[in-house]
Amino acid sequence: PDCSLNGGCTIGKMLVAVMIGLGLASAAPTVPDCSLNGAMSGGVCVCDKPWSGPDCSTMNFKPVTFPQGYGMSPNLTSWGGNALFDGKQYHLYVSAMANHCPLSHWGSNSRIDHGVSDTITGPYTFKDVAIPTWAHNSAPIALKDGTFAIVHIGTGVGPPNGGANCNTTGWEQFVPENSRKEFAAATEDGGSTIHVSKSIGGPWTPLEPNTLGSCNNPAPWVHPNGTIFCVCGGSLKRADSISGPWTTVASFSHSGGPAGNYEDPFLYTDKRGFHLIYHVYNTNENPPHGHECVNSTVSAHAYSEDGFTWFTSPKSPYGTQVELTAGGTATVATRERPKLFFDASGQKTHLFNGVCGAPNCPNGPSTGCVDCKYANWDYLLIQPLDV
Repeated sequence: PDCSLNGGCTIGKMLVAVMIGLGLASAAPTVPDCSLNGAMSGGVCVCDKPWSGPDCSTMNFKPVTFPQGYGMSPNLTSWGGNALFDGKQYHLYVSAMANHCPLSHWGSNSRIDHGVSDTITGPYTFKDVAIPTWAHNSAPIALKDGTFAIVHIGTGVGPPNGGANCNTTGWEQFVPENSRKEFAAATEDGGSTIHVSKSIGGPWTPLEPNTLGSCNNPAPWVHPNGTIFCVCGGSLKRADSISGPWTTVASFSHSGGPAGNYEDPFLYTDKRGFHLIYHVYNTNENPPHGHECVNSTVSAHAYSEDGFTWFTSPKSPYGTQVELTAGGTATVATRERPKLFFDASGQKTHLFNGVCGAPNCPNGPSTGCVDCKYANWDYLLIQPLDV
């Protein structure tokens, strides 16, 4: 039986399945110990690094040295991405706003930049435009056959510089009239375009056929056995090839997790099971105006032993406080688009986020800190994990 998507069926799981089938056991799921980030020993959780706390629900970090990431030096509005390593250099694929536009114009001016650095934290140097406007939420992955893919939203059919003068003109001006219906369907559904390359540095070409379908802010992950998983909204999909076909294998909610709106999932697997890191925001925090960003909700962790039954920790794994090597901490207004980097051994080492550099924004929108990003400085932050 396919008891687990992460590595087959254990004797224990087979026995439970049989007992449930015979009516000898309850089908009510049991919450895994230690948030699936550790194991019980002597009645207490022994946490896997970088996790800590009584239930292994909090991430530990190392301090950050500025400048780093992408968008700090030189100053450029960027909004999340991840890196691939070729053994010598790190190749960053990051959402960046063309024409020095603010993030509010992401639907016309976001593109995916390719940057390189000898160190994972950067700062990264611009190399080329990997995917032109508009393209957003870059999720690069290395495939089992030695090729590479970037899964993202947007169609990437425009010019590198997007809308002139930060206008809001969309992709229609760049697509022949007889092809607009097809592109409109993808765009209105939130995209889910895939670009592929034989080289870690590109060039990148659209995947044809792309059978992933509508998938807003897709979260792809390549399992060590070569299976490709992807979270689309509240569903987990799987495929044997990046071209598909894709099968929905599980659906889940975020019941029991931090209160707020969930978006920007990042999926990964480890020896204990499946994990999701989310951006979570709550527009009702810190009344009356919600712009003291020091304790804003920005994250959540969901987990599953088998990929079918999911749980969400009630505690956020991290917040808006970023420790600095120079001393003290920096507060970011929001911390979104989470992506984890894993080294060659499979150890997670760094967290990538799109962040808003404003520590607070008292004159910002009524929705609070999460929307300060539209009128303040945004950049890609890369923080080392304490592993």
